[in-house]
Parts: sequence; structure tokens; C-alpha cells
Amino acid sequence: MNIDQLIRMANQISSFFDTESPPGRAPADVAIHLRRYWEPRMRAQIVKYYEERQGAGLGEIALAAIGQLAREARDSSPPTADQPVASTTAGS
Repeated sequence: MNIDQLIRMANQISSFFDTESPPGRAPADVAIHLRRYWEPRMRAQIVKYYEERQGAGLGEIALAAIGQLAREARDSSPPTADQPVASTTAGS
């Protein structure tokens, strides 16, 4: 999908949650919405854009929400060759 469309949609969703969510809760609600309703490829594309272009064009709420998704994606990624894998055996 065109990144400009994803940015526009993320900002529109953010505007909605800015008025409907309790104070300070909008970024988390936007992240939940994107996780639930955006196809994984769309989320991956906006996260990649966020990481490469620091989210240029995203509003404050969308920026925070997509930052949260980016952190979640990094935390759930399999370890790379230079990252140690935690041992799963106890008491060896």
C-alpha cells in the first residue's frame, strides 16, 4: 500500500481516538486498533517507515502508537547472530 495512504489513515485514526479516549490513552488505543484491524503487511510497512524516516508526517499520537508497535516488533524478533539466546534449561 502507498505509504502516504498509511500515514493519512494512521493520523485519521489518531484524531478519532484523541477525542474518544480518556486523556493520555489515545496512543495505546491507536496501537490496539492498528494491531487488531491492520493487516500485518500494513503494520510492517508503517513500522519500517517509522524506523527509516523517524515517522515524518505522522502526528504526535500516531507517532507514539507506531513507536509502540516498533518496540513490540523488535522485542518479539528472533535473536540475530550477535544476540545471545537465553538458556531454557534450569539447573544444568
